[in-house]
Amino acid sequence: MRVFSHLLALLTLVIPSILAVTLSGQIQFGNLITRETLPVGSKVSINHGERKVWIKGDGSFEISNVDEGEYILEPIIPGYIFNSYFITIESIIPIESNSPINSNSNSNSKSDSEISISSIEPTFIIHIQPFYPSKLPLPINSISLNHPLIITPLSKEDYFINKGGMNILGMLKSPMVLMMLFSAIMLFALPKLTAALADDPEMAKEMADTRARMNNFQSMDLAGSLSNMLAGSSENAPVTNTIQASSGSNTPNRSGANAGGKKRRGR
Repeated sequence: MRVFSHLLALLTLVIPSILAVTLSGQIQFGNLITRETLPVGSKVSINHGERKVWIKGDGSFEISNVDEGEYILEPIIPGYIFNSYFITIESIIPIESNSPINSNSNSNSKSDSEISISSIEPTFIIHIQPFYPSKLPLPINSISLNHPLIITPLSKEDYFINKGGMNILGMLKSPMVLMMLFSAIMLFALPKLTAALADDPEMAKEMADTRARMNNFQSMDLAGSLSNMLAGSSENAPVTNTIQASSGSNTPNRSGANAGGKKRRGR
């Protein structure tokens, strides 16, 4: 009984390793990265840190006991930018069929066919393609990258931002520059505008009055402004009184005429 239990435990440990895959790859050295410049602590991650494996000094790596499914492989090498890969592992169990036909030439009896089916160790399809977060992965029947995977760095990480040059259009969009341009235009245009208005006496007088009122308001001379307003209303009052007087003298008094007529009739 103990032997059977030990055998069962051994099978539980061996069967998962048989039904799993070992993913392997190699960092391609070149002008961008060499074996000497490979940073210490470089590793490969699966599914955003679910499993991590260190990269060896020669640039190779192996991820053992990878079950069937879909994975995202990310090289994590400080100072360098690599592309991520979408890996699909699918198992296929082939069936080997042998159908020997045993026939007896001396007899007219029907031949009996014997088919022996023997299952073989499953084989795995490893489909590798570049991973793009904004795109759907290609189906497994599409073209795949080779396995073991050859990983090539895209570029070095560069955190330095070049200083931008002089941009005239950007300067014109600045509020300070716009205010300066407006002030310069008004500096040259305002004297010409005032000179043109000086030729018209009525317009010049109106502008002078408006400027005087604005100066009073700006100097907080409320008493003077109020007196000017009252003076303007008093000047308009005699004109209205004379108009009313003239209009009253021209209109006859109908009530007096009617009264005089009645008196004359009474006499």
